[in-house]
Amino acid sequence: MSLRYPFIQKRSEDLKGAADRIKIWTREALSLSDDAAVTVSEINCRDRACPGMETVILVMIPELPTRMIRIACPLAEVRLADLEAVL
Repeated sequence: MSLRYPFIQKRSEDLKGAADRIKIWTREALSLSDDAAVTVSEINCRDRACPGMETVILVMIPELPTRMIRIACPLAEVRLADLEAVL
């Protein structure tokens, strides 16, 4: 952990844990095989219709178009029920 900015390292570790949890939920909910890739990102949407911070999940399966799943809350706040609601 950085001695100069320990809160930055801690936030990064928290987000990684949350992203890993969301990846597992997504894989299980969609019954994805090992060859599917799942990415989880937190973005600040600049469109006025957006809620501000949102979580974007990309599901990439070979030979199929990439599927984008958007959840209208910051990554660290996503719960399983939020994911289930958008699937």
